[in-house]
Amino acid sequence: MSLPNSDEIAAKAHLLPLLRAAIRAIETEKFDQAEAFLDSILKQEPGFADALHLKGYVAFQRGTLDTARRLVEQAIAADFHFENYHATLGHILLAAGELDAAKQSFGAAIALNPKYSEAYIGLAHIFLAHDDVDAAIGALLTARNVYAKHPETNYMLGYALMIKGDAKQAIQFFGLAHKLAPDVIRYKAGLARSLRDVRLKQPNPELVSSVLPLLGEPGIEPRDLAPLIESAICLDPVFVALKPIDNLPGEAIATALAQPSCPDILRIAALPAWLQYGLVSHPVLERRLTALRRGLLAMAFQFPDALPRYEALLNLMAIRGFQAEYIDQVVKDEAAMLARLAAMLDTLSPADNAALFAVYACYQPLYRRPDVERLAAASWPVAYADLKRIQIDEPLAERRIATTITALTPIEDQTSQTVQEMYEESPFPRWHQPILGTPQTVSGRLRTALPLQQIPVEERLNPEILVAGCGTGLHAILAATSYAFAKVLAIDLSRTSLSYAIRKATEIGIKNVEFAQADILKIGSIARRFDVIESFGVLHHLRDPAAGLAQLVDLLKPGGYMMLGLYSELGRRDVVRARELIARLGLGDSPEEVREFRRILPKHDPELAANLSKSSAYYALSDLRDLVFHRQEHRYTPPQLQQLIDGAGLEFLGFEFSVPKALSGYRSRFPDDAMATNLDHWAEVERDNPELFANCYRFWVRRKSP
Repeated sequence: MSLPNSDEIAAKAHLLPLLRAAIRAIETEKFDQAEAFLDSILKQEPGFADALHLKGYVAFQRGTLDTARRLVEQAIAADFHFENYHATLGHILLAAGELDAAKQSFGAAIALNPKYSEAYIGLAHIFLAHDDVDAAIGALLTARNVYAKHPETNYMLGYALMIKGDAKQAIQFFGLAHKLAPDVIRYKAGLARSLRDVRLKQPNPELVSSVLPLLGEPGIEPRDLAPLIESAICLDPVFVALKPIDNLPGEAIATALAQPSCPDILRIAALPAWLQYGLVSHPVLERRLTALRRGLLAMAFQFPDALPRYEALLNLMAIRGFQAEYIDQVVKDEAAMLARLAAMLDTLSPADNAALFAVYACYQPLYRRPDVERLAAASWPVAYADLKRIQIDEPLAERRIATTITALTPIEDQTSQTVQEMYEESPFPRWHQPILGTPQTVSGRLRTALPLQQIPVEERLNPEILVAGCGTGLHAILAATSYAFAKVLAIDLSRTSLSYAIRKATEIGIKNVEFAQADILKIGSIARRFDVIESFGVLHHLRDPAAGLAQLVDLLKPGGYMMLGLYSELGRRDVVRARELIARLGLGDSPEEVREFRRILPKHDPELAANLSKSSAYYALSDLRDLVFHRQEHRYTPPQLQQLIDGAGLEFLGFEFSVPKALSGYRSRFPDDAMATNLDHWAEVERDNPELFANCYRFWVRRKSP
């Protein structure tokens, strides 16, 4: 965006205020207002190049690529010597998948201004689309030589270096991008992802302090930072000094904690934020926190006057226990003390005894107490405000929300009812901050997901999106922010999960999602059709996945697309092994039995315990229940996926990967399959890389052409 060149200024000076107003409107994403200003300019001067360019830019942001291209080409015809016109056209062509034409446009921009960074960034996108990572890095280094403080250049360098496998350099450039533009979510998320495998072998306070502010931010996955933060905590001298308590009985720990000389564990810089926002997944940290909990429970009886000293720790540990759904095992002595404490609390007020309620909340959720309404109405000390909000106020709000949720279909299938019951008991997953997408057109989203496919440019304004099986809303919010100007319908079996989703969406201001209760096996009866349907990790829990898929296919608009996520037989081999062990042990899926399985697993199968503990799902009860105790599960091989897809009359478009490394490896192995859609070939790739689809097959389909 810019003002006219010097030759035009004198003749068109009267239009400059309107042009400036349009630019301000675009910068604040008030596109209707911007378009009104630009239309006023063009009514007076139909060939005004800058107004044509800006109107094309607005059309581009709205996803109307044909209109955007026509307008920007008119601007170029009116004034060829303006590099940002060519760069904008390059981005439009890139979004349309016309890579060669886009390359020419970016080249024209560079020819006009060799110091124009945006054009080099555009070229880097094209090189990455062609799997030429070295060329992309070269273009970005050229851009950086021109302007080292351009945040997008540094971010793209980090991304390209991650693809290349140079994590150390990638961290440096992601860090620079974040430092230069600290409010941009993509830059924060890029930095967090680049740190995923960083474990400290010696203290690094500067690095830790730089990443702690990322916790609790939208778009940040705490598990990306878990190795770094938890290794930092375990290296801290205060943490090391507390090692003797790990195997002590609660009474002995309480005696140690009551001593004024006892180290204050909250002096560990990273621990408070991690207990609030993270998921404890380091066995040593988990063991020490469990010991502290044991000691604090004993302290409630031995040294109750010393408890207020630990109010901050109690508050955080109760929040951590709630978020992990109390996955830690409770031993017999603790259970007896906890029962005594529960009875004591019946007659106590939180205003004067909040520390005792917090001790209880380290073991059991407050909202499940029979006197929860009394606790909600009571006055709580400020120090425990977060605990009250998380364990009382928000769950009670969700109960109220659950009574207002619309039911689109009945839930009559017995398997659906069984799965519904499971998720009413254990809504999955619990989360703090959403993962947000970057708004794109439907075509643009598909081209990002499937870079090898030729996706036609279609102007689907205000696309209708269905998220079939939204759980607690994380997927629905991602979809709502990934498709520009979209309207999203998100359905699930569980009212408990949906009420969590509605509360969180309202809390963060997501307004383009409608949540409703429905069974996928009945959803074809609704009188709505969708441009895109996304159903990740859901169909394989139906009694008949093929029947559920057929219902979804009926809801697709002509030319619509569908993204599915289904379990891999090979990728879940450890889960199968765990399910077989659970069956042999005769365990059900109650919370007590999930905890017991986790406790005895290392004794029965240490290798399996080591493998499962690598997953973040191992450290929260509903996640672990969903992982290995699910009441209904189907798994697939690539040939079986092909049968399912063919049976539904669909065409396989390809797998979606978060980084293009897997696609690059496939294309090197099978160069004749340009679009990487041969599922027999993918079966060979998976056999050699059994972790490739450990989470799920994530893939896109559409109806076969007649």
